[in-house]
Amino acid sequence: MAEATKREFKASARNIRMSARKARLVMDAVRGRDADEAVVLLQFVNKRAAPAIKKLIESAVANAEEYGNRNGIDIETDNLVVAEARVDEGPRMKRWRPRSRGMANPFTRYTCHLFVTLAERELLEERAKGRPAFRKPRRRISREDRMIKTGRAPAKTEGKAEKKAEAKAEKPAEATPEKKPAKKAEAKAEKPAKKADKKPAKKAEKKTETKSAKKSEKKSDKKK
Repeated sequence: MAEATKREFKASARNIRMSARKARLVMDAVRGRDADEAVVLLQFVNKRAAPAIKKLIESAVANAEEYGNRNGIDIETDNLVVAEARVDEGPRMKRWRPRSRGMANPFTRYTCHLFVTLAERELLEERAKGRPAFRKPRRRISREDRMIKTGRAPAKTEGKAEKKAEAKAEKPAEATPEKKPAKKAEAKAEKPAKKADKKPAKKAEKKTETKSAKKSEKKSDKKK
């Protein structure tokens, strides 16, 4: 069985003596561009990582040419795109810097690993066709349904709602609701009557008391 022709080519550089954070700034500028365009762009980028990344892209292009020559396939290097450009952190090296009075301060030398993948433009377009334009929102279910789904609760018995509706329909229309309102109305009518009876009596008693007190005061004043 004949092997399928490669349509993407990789190159990597490990243990590069620079910070991964600084190298990512240059990788972000190159990602998604044509290989030739990226090489020209990196010639004018004033960053320490630019020459290393430029050399890496040229190495990936050379890998594509070498594969085509070895298998007798005509690979158009002008059609290659930087599909993947990644920077990973490498091992850190601890170093010491001499200071005054025989002291020494520690510092760290950072390293990084660079990875580049070149692919044909048609391959990237084919991959992008199957991807959805947006991710569908997750369907939320109630707690009861979730418990039933996981087997921690019994399944719902069908026809419960129908039985309740039938039971309501079977009940006679002339139920006891008339009695309660009548009792309430009678109670309400009795309460105000009681209040009316009590209040005037109290007021009359108070009036008589005040009148008698005033009369006794007047009599005492006259005697004096």
